[in-house]
Amino acid sequence: MQTYAADLRPIQQDATAAIATAEYYEQKSATIPNDISRREGDLLRAEAVEAPQPQIDEIEADLRRMRQAQSNAASQVQDARQQLYRARERLRAIADVAISHIETAIEGDSDSAFDNWNQFWDGAAGWIGEWAANVLKGILEVLGELLAILVAIVVIIVVIIIVIAVLSAIAAIIGWVALGILAALLVGAMLLTFLIRDGLGTPIRRSPAPGEELKPKKKYPSDADDATTTDQYTSQDYGDLFEEVGRQDVAGGDQRTVIRVVAITDAAGNVIGYRVQLPSTQNWSPMNGDGALNDLSADAMLALFPGLETQYKKAVWDALESSGALDSDAPIMLTGWSLGGMMAGDLATDPRLSGRVQSVVTAGSAIDKHAGEIDPSVRVTQVNNRWDPVHTLEFVGYGPNDVPGPNWQTYHPVDIRIHDANMYGELADDLVPEVRPGDEIFFADDLKNTHEEVYEMVYSRG
Repeated sequence: MQTYAADLRPIQQDATAAIATAEYYEQKSATIPNDISRREGDLLRAEAVEAPQPQIDEIEADLRRMRQAQSNAASQVQDARQQLYRARERLRAIADVAISHIETAIEGDSDSAFDNWNQFWDGAAGWIGEWAANVLKGILEVLGELLAILVAIVVIIVVIIIVIAVLSAIAAIIGWVALGILAALLVGAMLLTFLIRDGLGTPIRRSPAPGEELKPKKKYPSDADDATTTDQYTSQDYGDLFEEVGRQDVAGGDQRTVIRVVAITDAAGNVIGYRVQLPSTQNWSPMNGDGALNDLSADAMLALFPGLETQYKKAVWDALESSGALDSDAPIMLTGWSLGGMMAGDLATDPRLSGRVQSVVTAGSAIDKHAGEIDPSVRVTQVNNRWDPVHTLEFVGYGPNDVPGPNWQTYHPVDIRIHDANMYGELADDLVPEVRPGDEIFFADDLKNTHEEVYEMVYSRG
């Protein structure tokens, strides 16, 4: 054992040095791409304004230096990994020698049974701990799912008890038959009001007003270096999308509906893809007559009368037309959470967008009813919290043919926040940190010289 300890010391020193080197250069590798992206943005802007050649030369020199540093860092990390691998092989070799010597000594030792027993448990401790951790993780995941189901059941039971108690009190006064008739009349009157308001009404565009020029806001990924607000960042993944649509919700509130059509544009000014960002329910009043379009009425109509041309849907079409998306043949991504995701799923089945929609990205939205209608080539990505009941409210339109195809990817995390845009943004970051192949064109990238041109339109009920 003394020999083993002596041989082990230099191996430990080499391994420690290799780990320190790897950590240093991995940290360095993590920052260099952002620096390169920022300077490439500087170069793009300098060339666009025809900056003096010395300034352009300086930027290009910086880029060459950064790329060389990136290559060197990657090489250093690889060398450190090789050094760790060699240390591990040396460790195994001296361990084999030590074990051989120990076994030889144990054969003549009267306490061999006891020593072998201890040796077994010393070696077993590692794999037993790993086994226990894996088993515990599986148990916790199952318990989380069962707890989510239990909470949903309890909530439903409590609601049913409250409703029964209230109805019983009313029925005791007017009778059950009269109560049923009254409830049917009230629900029917409300749905009729919703149908008339959405079917016959026309949304009002508040900004820009009709006749005013619609100017897009240009956003570059490198703008993040100097950003002072979260809305100055470009979306880089699905988590960013959900958080950005959440900010649209806040901007519109219960009085206005903020719809964004984001044109991903290359250096030559060509649009290579459109991203349509749709807000969730913000107005819960059944009497909403001049507030936001994304309201209780739109929820009810999408759930009960899928395909109906609601004022919300009319506004989306106006936004697509005003932004120039309908005059282009560039592919489209539809995205939103909650009601916004439901609208995205509904639009994906509209024949007027046939062949244009390539991606649908939703969170906490009931869109499975469209599985049989959405083109199988469309990439559908859903993040649905198991504790969130909203994505299960398919209601009318869901049938046996609505079976998600191979291009549908649905994630079912568990989170106690139930239904929240920022929650879904965080969950998407954890579950889908990289966008799916094919969806890259819907995100700006400095390295590909693409940027966002954001068309923002604001509407209210008419």
